[in-house]
Amino acid sequence: MEIKPFILLISIFYLLHSSFSIRPEASNANSSTPESPDGTSSTPEAPDADDSSPESPYASLDKSPLPPAEAPSATFSFASNPAGNNSITSPELEKICKTTQHPVECVKYAALFLNDSVKIEPLTVLTTTIRASNEMTRQAIDTATKLANESGAADNLKTAMSTCLANYQTIPDDNNLAVQALDKQNPKEASFKLSSTVTSMDTCFDGISQMHITSPMRDMEAELQKLLSINLQLVSGMLKS
Repeated sequence: MEIKPFILLISIFYLLHSSFSIRPEASNANSSTPESPDGTSSTPEAPDADDSSPESPYASLDKSPLPPAEAPSATFSFASNPAGNNSITSPELEKICKTTQHPVECVKYAALFLNDSVKIEPLTVLTTTIRASNEMTRQAIDTATKLANESGAADNLKTAMSTCLANYQTIPDDNNLAVQALDKQNPKEASFKLSSTVTSMDTCFDGISQMHITSPMRDMEAELQKLLSINLQLVSGMLKS
């Protein structure tokens, strides 16, 4: 009679052990990996790294290398020192232009329209470089118009040139409004207008990039971009002084 309780305990332990050993393994409740029909775990396939989001404006950009240039780039043409000046050697001009990121180009283009009767100071240098950028923009408009209308030109070239042309045409107006603001001693407003000209060039470059071409105006575009940034840097210096 004393052995029966012990035997009963052993029987209960055996039944409990058998019950746990045949219970199916619980799935991981925290796992986000779906189980395949054959019982094996599967990880969802990641999207192809090369697939572009349809929401991206650059989804169709060609990532291959740019095609080589078919001809030398168009360039600007200026009369040699039309104002008959020697200000290119002016220490005052060089000092002012050193405040920009492109001092050599600043001196080069300011000297085109300065003469000995003009006092060299930030305001006169700025109005002179703005005048130079207007002349450069006029030549850029003529060149882009010719390229956009050229028979036999590729569609992507025509599209890129049309984009640039539309943006070039806004630059002289913004430049002229900047000069008017400077005349009213409002360099802050002038800075706003000159910033718009830089944005216009950025939009032109974006259009060229999206069309995946080597621009036949690449040298002109680079020079104009530098001069427009010089204008903005000069007026920024005036705001700080």
